[in-house]
Amino acid sequence: MIDLKAHMTSPRSPLERRRHPRALTSFSGLLVAGARQYVTRIINLSMGGALLDFGGATPDSAIQVGERLSLEIRCRGGMVPLRVDGKAVLWNRASSMTPLLAVQFDEVTGDNAEILEDLMLEALSNLHERKVLGKR
Repeated sequence: MIDLKAHMTSPRSPLERRRHPRALTSFSGLLVAGARQYVTRIINLSMGGALLDFGGATPDSAIQVGERLSLEIRCRGGMVPLRVDGKAVLWNRASSMTPLLAVQFDEVTGDNAEILEDLMLEALSNLHERKVLGKR
């Protein structure tokens, strides 16, 4: 069995505010904010939130920090997409050529928490496979 926490990125800075470890992913997502929908790539994922990349699109003027939204997380393993609710918490404009959106999930419990944990394990498994095959 994979030790989930041992394989995720962990906070390194004393200023780090995240409560949950993160897993790097190659998942896609569908973000719904009001009546607007955006296809995203989920860069990292935790039990508490996600970091989203919108590719060439920059919807930062359309999505405000604090705005309520939902995110449908899709993976390649044939699992049913997981829908989580939350809010936009930060536009990160420093680490990429296009802005990245940090999303904080509402509390994820029950079956959805188990599905989210399974998604994180899948992401870690995919990362491990790439390392083993030399595809970094």
